[in-house]
Order: sequence, then structure tokens, then C-alpha cells
Amino acid sequence: MKITHLQSSTQIIHLGEIKVLTDPWLTDGEYYGSWYHYPPFESKNFEKLEYDYIYVSHIHPDHLSERTFKALPFKKPVIIHNYDSKFVKRKLEMLGFEVIECDNAVPFKFDNGGSITIYAADNCDLSPKN
Repeated sequence: MKITHLQSSTQIIHLGEIKVLTDPWLTDGEYYGSWYHYPPFESKNFEKLEYDYIYVSHIHPDHLSERTFKALPFKKPVIIHNYDSKFVKRKLEMLGFEVIECDNAVPFKFDNGGSITIYAADNCDLSPKN
């Protein structure tokens, strides 16, 4: 596994042949124009992003930036926790993305044999499923 840090909580996690972009927030002026990166993420760097999936942990704009999602070069599937409230899912779908909801502690398997497991606190049983 290799992790490439981009900004804030935005990383690209290399899981063998699969690359997962996490919590995309790369544009400035988020949260009513008050949040910025230093140094800024250059807009020309958007074209260089390579990823197969996107993972979003939660709805806050420094993890799910609408501006960033609109600027992403590829509309790849987005992996999220299977929240009781479907707000995150609906927001991503309105932005034109396919959403994959994962149950708590249940691995999502990639085609190459790798997997990702989400552990989230959302009125759910935090114990692993057997």
C-alpha cells in the first residue's frame, strides 16, 4: 500500500492496481468562502489525478466538497457508509456519481482482490459482522 497526500484529508491510496481518492476537497473557498488551502492545489493538477474509486467519509465540505466533485476529471464510483439518512448518497447522485453503499464492518471487494472496510458511527452496531 502507498498513500499520496494531496490536501487536508484528501489522499490517493494505492491498493495494488486500485487507486482510491479519499474525501475530495481540493478547491479553495469552501464553507461559505472561508476555507482555503496553503499552498493551494493548482487547477492544472486536476488533470493529473488518477483514481479508480472515490471514498467519502461524511458530508462536511472538507470531506465532500461540491466544488471539488464538479472539477474532478473522472466520474468514478463513490464508496460511502450505508448511512441511515441517505443525504450523502443523494447529494453525490445529484452531482452525477454512482454511489456504492457499504455496511459497517463488511469488506467491499475490488476486482483485483483487494478490499476496503468502513467502520462508521451512525446509529449502527459497531461490532464486526461474521
